[in-house]
Amino acid sequence: MNSVRVLMIGPARSVKGGMTSVVDNYYKCGLDQKIDLKYIETINDKSKVSKYIKEKIGMIQFKKAIKNYDIVHIHMASRRSTFRKMKYIRLAKKYGKKVVVHIHGAEYKEFYANCSEEKKVAIKDTLNMCDRIVVLSEEWKEYFSNILDKEKIIVLYNGIVLPENFDKDLSTNNILFLGRIGERKGIFDLLNVFRKIVDKYPNIKLFVGGDGESDKLVKIIADNHLENNVFYVGWTSGEEKERLLKECTFYVLPSYNEGMPMAIIEAMAYKNVTISTTVGGIPKMIDNNYNGVLVNPGNREELYNALVNLIGDDEIKRTISGNARITVEEKFNIEKNIIKLIEIYNCL
Repeated sequence: MNSVRVLMIGPARSVKGGMTSVVDNYYKCGLDQKIDLKYIETINDKSKVSKYIKEKIGMIQFKKAIKNYDIVHIHMASRRSTFRKMKYIRLAKKYGKKVVVHIHGAEYKEFYANCSEEKKVAIKDTLNMCDRIVVLSEEWKEYFSNILDKEKIIVLYNGIVLPENFDKDLSTNNILFLGRIGERKGIFDLLNVFRKIVDKYPNIKLFVGGDGESDKLVKIIADNHLENNVFYVGWTSGEEKERLLKECTFYVLPSYNEGMPMAIIEAMAYKNVTISTTVGGIPKMIDNNYNGVLVNPGNREELYNALVNLIGDDEIKRTISGNARITVEEKFNIEKNIIKLIEIYNCL
């Protein structure tokens, strides 16, 4: 085991979302066997009272443990997450610890732009206290370089534990959406397009997994008489999620804002033909028409044409599916991700 001692903080591992997936993949890959790692949960997604209690307990655990560790690795998103984690950054530096902040928030630009000047100064000053800022893509490094010391910023792609290779059946043409149900992820654009797809392919199915504005989703399905074609499966994980990823042909995420979505990496690993948008780090994941297809956010016509063209071309589907798997093996394998992460720790 590497002698480096890391105290990592982030959301409860029961919280739904990409940040939790990153942490879970670290443990699946055995990061805790490679270094001396302790993880402290500082927030959950339950009631306000439960969140408050979790925050207080998390801070108590942090103060108790910090003296025994060399590095504090903080997973952070935007909005309230930033202001909560700033307390941990300042406290860690007070104890003379090295600090790595790992920024995941897809809407950080909007969040920061809407902050008061006083809050912007506080955020900049606190983040510049850190020894390394880890971001998910080159685009995010460029953005944060306008705010922070560029020399401290490191790009570290998200990675996953690769599923065992398998023969993919691409004949169903069924579509999968996994993500927060709301405008940002583009699910309502997808539903609008899917109505027209059903007119052309009456037997096609769309499976929607996630939480959020589920009532609005269900109403749209009913209003458009799509009950035989669209299936809301709620938040999925584990075997059910793996089954959907294996059995569907397409994964579609027409987002308006993203960092580097774990869901796209997972979909590509399961050989799905992925259609997404030209936002955040997605163009670093998807090489258009090679391992997936990119459309502009909000452009429903492009999304419709992309789906129709792919449904009708088995050869292109097979090629994109195979290339997607290869891309994940080469660029988003958690084993390689962890090697780079440990290098970051060792260089502090």
